[in-house]
Amino acid sequence: MKTHRKLFLLTLIVVLLSACSGSREAAVSRPEAAVSQTARSVAKNRLTTDNLTARLKLELSQGGKSVSCGGTLRMRRGEVVQIVLTFLGFEVGRIEFSPADVLLIDKVHGQYVRASYADVSFLRDAGLDFSALQALFWNELFIPGSQSAESRLDRFRVSTSGDHTLLQLTDTPGLQYEFLVSTATALIESVTASSRPGATPGSLAWNYSDFQKVAGGRFPAAMKAVFKGLDREVGLTLSLSRMSTSADWQAHTTPKDSYKRRNADDILRALIQM
Repeated sequence: MKTHRKLFLLTLIVVLLSACSGSREAAVSRPEAAVSQTARSVAKNRLTTDNLTARLKLELSQGGKSVSCGGTLRMRRGEVVQIVLTFLGFEVGRIEFSPADVLLIDKVHGQYVRASYADVSFLRDAGLDFSALQALFWNELFIPGSQSAESRLDRFRVSTSGDHTLLQLTDTPGLQYEFLVSTATALIESVTASSRPGATPGSLAWNYSDFQKVAGGRFPAAMKAVFKGLDREVGLTLSLSRMSTSADWQAHTTPKDSYKRRNADDILRALIQM
């Protein structure tokens, strides 16, 4: 059961902390007109479907050790990002990001967390909300605190580096964000963000690969995130298969009355102490 607990907690911290990372490449500034066109092309390139589901293979790594499990990823645009975790065919945990709050269910130990984004300290401090987290999973541009990046494309600074275009957000509080885009395909290949000077060091790089045809567009079947902070490095790899646009699933889960409600920060502190 301890393995199940660590699996749930590791998944929790990596997925929730998806908003601070940071690699930089030498870049060349581009004219403002080209900047706007590139950003528009990336925004236009997003999937048009409102639903996406996939079989999920998840691998977590920390300190040279790794653990993997199966599961399902379900996303409904503007409503929920849902991750169902299974081990040996049994559901052991569930994570739901919705516009109002975050729900985390540990079925092995009969406990759960339901908290607003403002109540989860690291999300609040990073200025992360549902729109930003949803965009990371959907492989889309985002601006923290804004419901739509498409209406504020002028905020992105754009430069080129080889076969790639770099879209940067440098006017956001707390963190600086970078979107590395394939110039030829206008697909986002990585999102990084880094702590500003003087802030607590922390970084996360979210990389995308193995783009496959889905709903008339292309979507990454492989995602890899690496979080650095709190004196440790945690990696998360998502491998997707059987992707579809099915809408035949329930978007929201109600925890059982017998489950004990916990505090999100308490669970994260328990992980740090392991």
